[in-house]
Amino acid sequence: MWLKAIYIMLPIIFSAPLTVYFFDGVLKYHFTNRKATYTASWIFSFLAALFTVFLCFDRSGGLMLQPSYDLVEVIKVVFVLILMLINMKCKLWKKLVLTVVGDMLLNSFAEIFSTIRELIFLSLDLKIATNREVVYLLLEILSLLIEAVLFVCLDKMRRKKDDSPLPIHVILEILLVDLAFTILFIMQTESYLSAGMDVLDYARIGISQKTGLILSMLLSLSAFVILFYIRVSQKERDSLKDINRINEELVSSQMRFYEATVKADTEIRALRHDMKNHVQVLTLLLGNQEYDQMRDYLQEMSTNLQSTDISAHTGDVIADAILSAKSTEAMKRGISLVTNGVISGISITPQDMCKMLANLLDNAIEAASDERITDLGEEFKKIVVDFKKTEKFFMISVTNPCAEMVNMLEDEAATGERTFKTIRTSKKDRQHHGFGLMNIQSAAENYDGEFSATCEEKPYGYEFRAEIVFPVEK
Repeated sequence: MWLKAIYIMLPIIFSAPLTVYFFDGVLKYHFTNRKATYTASWIFSFLAALFTVFLCFDRSGGLMLQPSYDLVEVIKVVFVLILMLINMKCKLWKKLVLTVVGDMLLNSFAEIFSTIRELIFLSLDLKIATNREVVYLLLEILSLLIEAVLFVCLDKMRRKKDDSPLPIHVILEILLVDLAFTILFIMQTESYLSAGMDVLDYARIGISQKTGLILSMLLSLSAFVILFYIRVSQKERDSLKDINRINEELVSSQMRFYEATVKADTEIRALRHDMKNHVQVLTLLLGNQEYDQMRDYLQEMSTNLQSTDISAHTGDVIADAILSAKSTEAMKRGISLVTNGVISGISITPQDMCKMLANLLDNAIEAASDERITDLGEEFKKIVVDFKKTEKFFMISVTNPCAEMVNMLEDEAATGERTFKTIRTSKKDRQHHGFGLMNIQSAAENYDGEFSATCEEKPYGYEFRAEIVFPVEK
């Protein structure tokens, strides 16, 4: 009797923890307090298993071989949904969809493994009752272990290359493929039905038919793994494209920065070489009291000195290169770029610096170049970049004028755990635009930073301000 009780309890004991791990590890919709969530799921599953065994006792005190799990399954789904509502940060509709779709997928997996287990068990044709019970229990343990190992492998595969929550539409696509294989399996089993049979009896079909059913089950599992692999590979290719684009931006910015540095150095050397002549000319003009010409001469010298400025000295070479390149681009559009402060207290990779600062400045230059604010005064037509540090935080902020109030939208972060303000792109081709702020957010999260944006009405129009705040390294 104890063997029967164990294989009745085993699938129930693993049911809720595997469901939680499927959402948290495979689909990457992480629970905020993972330890408490997994602990609660194990406790619930153990109690549910005891309750199920209690229900399985018949009047004579024996255990039914095939108990009904419907009530326990419903309670489990409700319990997992409650855990998601309490301990998962995503929108309510997503939690509901994940609960329904995830439970359908998990039931499908359980059906696949149980079918394979039954087919293998019946193929062994064991005669002794004790041997049958032991083998059946071992097959039950093996099927649960294989299911758990499958989820762990998918978790590690995704964690290595794509640790973002699987989009709902991708999960629905996987469900549709799974349903397609289920329909094919049903059609296959119906062809094996004998006359007068409504349900297929696996014990009455041949070895070749059992092998065909097992292969179809394994094909269904393979399709599931392949879909995940395709998703991971596509995400990896997109990431490589993004990295290549960022590296190209970095190389271009650095080249322009070094060219500007060489040019500035040459001009400073030339100015120093001619300084004696400049002093003589100014002395002559002063002696002749030709103040207007002296003022014009000094103004021309001041202009030449300004041309030797390489825009920024933040203490970060990559940031200086980006600021120099973007300053040149802004000047061509009649926009001045002002930089205040230095970068300190945080170490940022060149790629992430380019993701954040270049995207922020590109957006600012584009907004300040709007033809609707071309007549804006010089004192307002400028982009201000501030680097500020406190005891606990370091901040990068970019402020720029804009032609209209920017529409802020609540959206989900890449991790699926946070929400932040995004901006609906004004470009017609929205499919290929509007990703700049998402890239900024993604890069900021690599350093536990947070991105925010505000837009305020001003006397001259509107002012947009983007900020990234990082915790200071100890």
